[in-house]
Amino acid sequence: MSNSGQYDAGRNVLLDWNKRIKKLYQAQKITYINLFTYSAIMTAELIIGYMTHLTVLIADGLNNLTGVCGALILIFGLHMAVKPPDKSHVLGHWQFENVAALLSAAIMFAVSIQIFISGFESLQRYFAGETINPNLWSLGISLISGVLITGLALINSHQGFKLNNTALTASGKDLQSDAITSFGTFLSICGAYLGLKWLDGIATLIVGGFILHASITIFRTTIMKLTEGFDPQVIDKYSETVSNVDGVLGVQSIEPRYLGDQVVIQVGIYLADHTDLNTSYVIGERVENALMETYDILDADVKAYPLSLKKKQDVAD
Repeated sequence: MSNSGQYDAGRNVLLDWNKRIKKLYQAQKITYINLFTYSAIMTAELIIGYMTHLTVLIADGLNNLTGVCGALILIFGLHMAVKPPDKSHVLGHWQFENVAALLSAAIMFAVSIQIFISGFESLQRYFAGETINPNLWSLGISLISGVLITGLALINSHQGFKLNNTALTASGKDLQSDAITSFGTFLSICGAYLGLKWLDGIATLIVGGFILHASITIFRTTIMKLTEGFDPQVIDKYSETVSNVDGVLGVQSIEPRYLGDQVVIQVGIYLADHTDLNTSYVIGERVENALMETYDILDADVKAYPLSLKKKQDVAD
C-alpha cells in the first residue's frame, strides 16, 4: 500500500481505508448490543440461581459473564484496531482484533473449568441427599436467555459474514454455544420440576463442555493468525490468480499473513529476462490489483525475479 500517494494499484487508498474502518465501527456497534444483553441476562441468572441454589443456572450466568468480558474485550480491540498507522505500526493496528479474541478465549477456558467444578459439586450434593427448589422465575429466565442469545447469534453471524469480520463471526459461534447452554439450562430446570434432581449437575457439566469447546476453537483460530499461519488452499488460489496476470511467467513465492481481519501478501514473480524497470513496475501493479480486486486484501508487496533464476534453481533441484 502506498503511504504517500492517493492511489495504489489503481485503488483509492483513502477511500479503501475509510471503507475498512467503517466496517470496524459497524462491528463495534454490534458488540455494544452484545454487552447490554449479556449484562442483563447474567445479572438475572446469577441472582435467581443463588436464591434457588440451582448450579446449572449459576453456571449459565457465569457463562454469560464471559460474554460480558468478551464483549468488553472486543470493544477495546476494535477501538484500537481503528487507530491510524503510526511509526510503530505502519500498516495500522488491525492485529488488536486477534489479541482481543485470544483474551476472550482465555477467559472462557478459565470459566469452563470453574463450571466443571460446580457440576461435580452439584452431583456430590445430590448423592448426599440435598435438594434443590426451582421456581417459575428460574424457568422463565433460562428460556428468555436462550431466545435472546439465539437472536444475537443470528445477528452476529449475519453481520460477520456481511462485513467479512472474523471477530463477529467468532462471536456468533460463541453465542450459538451460549444459546445451546441456555436451552440446556431450561431443560435441566424442567427436569428438576419433574423430580430429576440429578439433571442439574449433569447439565452443568454439559454446559462446561460447550464453553470449553468454544474457547478452544476460538483459541486455535486466533493463534494461527497471530503466528502467521494460513490456509494452504487459499494460498493456491492466490498463486493461480497471480499466474494468470499478463507478463507473469511463474510464481516464485506467496507469503500471506493476517493483520487482524485483513490480509497482506508478499509475492515473488518471475518475469522475462531483461524486462525493463517500467514494465516490471506495471506488471507488479497488475498483480497487486488482481489480488485486491479478487480477494479484497489490504496490501500486496510484489517483487520481480528474472526467469533464468528459476531455471537455474530447477536444474539445481
